Amino acid sequence: MQREHALVGAAVAVLVVAVLLALVAPGALVDAEDDPEPQPEGRLDLSEIRLTPAAVSEDSATLTVTNWLAHEGGTSENVSLLVRAIDTDTGFVETRAGSDVGDLEGDRDEPVELNVTVERSGGYRFETLVFVDGERRTTRSTEIDGVEALRPAAARTGLQFHEFGPLFPTVTYDIVSTDDDTVTINTTAFLTNHGDQPAEDLQLLVRARQSDSNVVADRATVGVEDVRPGRTGTPTARLSVPDNYSYQLDAILTRDDVIVDTAATGANLDPTETVEVNRTTRSIDLNVDDFVGDDADDRREREPETATPETGGGDGPGFGVAVALVAVLASALIFRQIHD
Repeated sequence: MQREHALVGAAVAVLVVAVLLALVAPGALVDAEDDPEPQPEGRLDLSEIRLTPAAVSEDSATLTVTNWLAHEGGTSENVSLLVRAIDTDTGFVETRAGSDVGDLEGDRDEPVELNVTVERSGGYRFETLVFVDGERRTTRSTEIDGVEALRPAAARTGLQFHEFGPLFPTVTYDIVSTDDDTVTINTTAFLTNHGDQPAEDLQLLVRARQSDSNVVADRATVGVEDVRPGRTGTPTARLSVPDNYSYQLDAILTRDDVIVDTAATGANLDPTETVEVNRTTRSIDLNVDDFVGDDADDRREREPETATPETGGGDGPGFGVAVALVAVLASALIFRQIHD
């Protein structure tokens, strides 16, 4: 009987101890099988990099770098990206940008976009580094060239000078009138809208540049009427230039003071010569007075040129008599040496 009482007392003691342990440390009696198993780490790869122009100015270009992360399996913790723009000519890192992605779980594709600003010239290699919990896991890169070809927003338009080929110029002219060695001409430019939107708020600057001297004889700016997609506009500008010279007609298409497109053609008003565009191969007699406005003519009438001892009366830069004496003496010496 005493033995049974002893067993009961022992059981009670064990039960009391168990209750006390449960109160003091509730997790001490939890079965190890109830503990959650650690999740396996996922597999992370950088499958693709895409570049998209975001903003373009005269000096710089901001590109959106889209990085496609391919994730499989468990969990990748504390994922982060670093994008570096490396100048392909120098090898220097032009700029860099980073992004914290966080945790990735399961099978999924995750696009991560970063904006990177570089100088609008040359080429760059965009290199993306992927980190998981501070440890680099993968690297991928892509290259672009000719960043200067990206146009600023103000210069983006589908309107361009129409290219007819070598037999028909983009800019034409016709003579309106002649008066006192001055010719008035109408210049017409052919502009075709190759875009999908109407071309609006553009201006056309036309200038007549004397072919041999590059002196601009006259210029005019006219507004360009809106041109619908697929249509051609023909703005006209009137110029007055001195007669008997050959000119290059420079046509410059602008919007918001930004050059959009340019074209040029020759205007041969001198019947004795033919001058190619942007090419000068000989010297001619150029009368600069033909290109001077009325204000300069009035100024010359008010200030007549007079001969002074310094100018030598127009015979040279002040050394006419001295040069003549030196020539006589030199001739005498040569004559004497010959007879000696």
